[in-house]
Amino acid sequence: MLHTLEDVGHETFVDLVEFPPFDPGDEDEEFGRLLATRDDPLVALAAAEEATGAVRGRWVNTGMVQDEYLDYVKAGRPVDGLPEGHPWPAIRPTD
Repeated sequence: MLHTLEDVGHETFVDLVEFPPFDPGDEDEEFGRLLATRDDPLVALAAAEEATGAVRGRWVNTGMVQDEYLDYVKAGRPVDGLPEGHPWPAIRPTD
């Protein structure tokens, strides 16, 4: 599932579950968009990486995503990319 949310956080508010979706009227967006369904976890990761450009070494568990987001906010929300030189993930167009 891909969740796209409005970036309304700050250093004392990083609860991503509370962030509003970009389009509050779109129920599909509110609950996430299904990118792929796979039986094998590694194949599922590869499908998500292909669809979004995500980097395997940057995946985190749900319980860690708020810490990662806080690091992003504290870094000034850089648009150029991650410290390791990887670009920020983005939805890739499909044919």
